[in-house]
Amino acid sequence: MRNLALIIVAAGLCFVMALLGLVILTGSVGGTTAAACVLSTSMRKGDASPQITVTTVANANCDAAALVTLPNSPVVDNGLPADYVIPTNATAAETVAITYALAQLGKTYLWGGTGPNAFDCSGLTLMAWEQAGVTLLHYTGDQFNEGMPVASYADISPGDLVLVPGSDGTVVNPGHVGLYIGDGLVESAVDVRYGVIVQPFSYFVSGGLSGIRHVG
Repeated sequence: MRNLALIIVAAGLCFVMALLGLVILTGSVGGTTAAACVLSTSMRKGDASPQITVTTVANANCDAAALVTLPNSPVVDNGLPADYVIPTNATAAETVAITYALAQLGKTYLWGGTGPNAFDCSGLTLMAWEQAGVTLLHYTGDQFNEGMPVASYADISPGDLVLVPGSDGTVVNPGHVGLYIGDGLVESAVDVRYGVIVQPFSYFVSGGLSGIRHVG
């Protein structure tokens, strides 16, 4: 009877852990291991209408640029050239999105942030395009499927999303996104060290280009 009781208790514990559904994924980031961006879901047992609670597993590397994408020298004036102007070929919507993004330069990086004081990369692009009446989902993986694909850099437009592997993704499953602002420049919420800055397109995609999406 005692052994049977122990078996029942063990089975119950396994059932509870299955309901919690807490999945910890790990990935190598700059030679260290860090938890990936995941969600944990819990359910109360015995409810007629089970309640599901979703919480995030915090990780400063989520939605951040990879080491290869980071500047190799000090960033001056948040990376924006002194003579930069929004391209004249930008549409009214693209101009609105870029103008908003530029106003966020120098702000803090925060995973899940959508402003007004802190952003993650997809939060910045989401909010920039929201000002122009375009709704995007708040996750880099979802923004990879937003709008229409752009064949190559030769066809890029101001305001397009530029997606790269980032610190926790791959070329086929990007983990970082930026906003193309014209003149060969991309703005993004890079990471907790740099915050929101502008980088040359060539440097931004130095770790691989997952895709370019036109959402305007």
